[in-house]
Amino acid sequence: ARYEWEDYVCLLFDSLLKGYPIGGVVLWETEARVPFRHFLENYAPGKYAELVDEGRWGQGKSLVYDGQQRLQTIYSTLLHQINDRILHFNLLFDSKGKEAEDTGFLFFTPEDTPESGHLRMTDLASMDDSEQAMQTLEARVLPAAEGDNEKETLIKNNLTRLWQIFVNEEYKSIDYFSVTAEKPDEVNEIFTRLNTGGVALTQLELVLSKIKAVKSKYEEQLRELSKDLNGRSAGIEFTPASILQFFYLQVKRTIRIDASQVEPGDIANFEQALRNDSDALKELFGGYLSGLFKITDASIIPRWTAVLPIADYLAARKRGKHEWRITNLGAEIGPINRYFLLSQFCDWNTQTMVNQFAKLTREAGEAGRSFPIEEISAVAKTKHRKVTLEEEQLCSEVWFAAKVLMPTRHYIFHDRKPQIDHIFPLALQKDVTYRDNVDVLWNFQPTRAEINRLKWDKHPRDFFQSEAGSEYLKDYDFLPSSLDSHEWEDYGIFIASRKARMLEKLGEYGLELIHSPSA
Repeated sequence: ARYEWEDYVCLLFDSLLKGYPIGGVVLWETEARVPFRHFLENYAPGKYAELVDEGRWGQGKSLVYDGQQRLQTIYSTLLHQINDRILHFNLLFDSKGKEAEDTGFLFFTPEDTPESGHLRMTDLASMDDSEQAMQTLEARVLPAAEGDNEKETLIKNNLTRLWQIFVNEEYKSIDYFSVTAEKPDEVNEIFTRLNTGGVALTQLELVLSKIKAVKSKYEEQLRELSKDLNGRSAGIEFTPASILQFFYLQVKRTIRIDASQVEPGDIANFEQALRNDSDALKELFGGYLSGLFKITDASIIPRWTAVLPIADYLAARKRGKHEWRITNLGAEIGPINRYFLLSQFCDWNTQTMVNQFAKLTREAGEAGRSFPIEEISAVAKTKHRKVTLEEEQLCSEVWFAAKVLMPTRHYIFHDRKPQIDHIFPLALQKDVTYRDNVDVLWNFQPTRAEINRLKWDKHPRDFFQSEAGSEYLKDYDFLPSSLDSHEWEDYGIFIASRKARMLEKLGEYGLELIHSPSA
């Protein structure tokens, strides 16, 4: 989110201003013919620089091996923009009495007109390191004090410190270590050692660094595939790291990532997996998650690693030259649906379980057999997981449950939450018992927030019978057959009847709800 990034940048610059250490930078000084990237000018999260893959390979270069994000942030902030916004410092900011996270830094758009006393950091960083330039700037900003001596002193003190950190060429704010290795292997070893202590890179990032050392464009290809999956699913973000975990499962037969287990001979297999098994991921996202369930946001699915065996199954069917497209699987889709729902609601998500599931799905897929839900259920049972769906489990994942019960409805997200309406509104009655009884899955409907704003304190039948509310009746599922039904007269009867209709839908997936004592 933009505000999170801006807070991060402001704290980074505040640390520089206060002389706090922000970590060293590791550079590789080399003339070797290796691909590299330029820093972006106007940077935004999710934006990536393209590889320079021709020309100037043999020239001397300082390649950033550790500290890229910090340097990219500082570079864009002082010379260009971040997220199309410009960093300023409030010269009237007084840190005395402020909280630790309060800084004088804040962002404005180029069209904004900040109050007097706000200095653009791009203006500051572009100035010459000279006494005359300093005096000229001081004369420009002092009118913000409006003749107040204390404010003038505050402005001068802030300006002096800013000048020392961001203009004075003698002051060094960031330590760096220069590596003069001749070969990429040597500097890769230094990089790996740097990231085995302190704030370490993840094992996936270390695996990716090994692959990139041989296949420099592999990361770009992962990003492109991630964008493709996002487009096919109308919004699910499946990161390059998650994609690499799927390919790791294909190559190493496990989702337990260990960079030390990646041998030089595995690199070609990772490239082959990207080339041959990407279609299975595309079908999972476009044909299954989005195509059948209209799932458009990653947060709807509570246990993502449990989804990987489905993609593994599709990839195996494709390798075995069997039908693998979701729309052409016919009755074969039933066992996949049962697995998908049980794995999410019953928490079939440990590394060991997913590895064993993938082995079973791979064997079944290559042989052209049905998705092995019975064998998978047997494995889950040995891991002390439930293999039937209890009401408590269904209701514990209400976003996901509402989506699979009403798959034709799209969630509309606001502030990272899906918009859901209580058919019998919470505000209709004030007693706690009523609110507890209507705040349940069986009273939920994925719909637009505008409807909720119109009916938030109205009886639903009255609302749907009104001229304003009648047009929204089509946006609801599992309602009584007519507005004259006696079910509308009592919220308890309505919820019980709607629950029964919703459970009929659950039966279409081959599942029956077990009523647990605590439900």
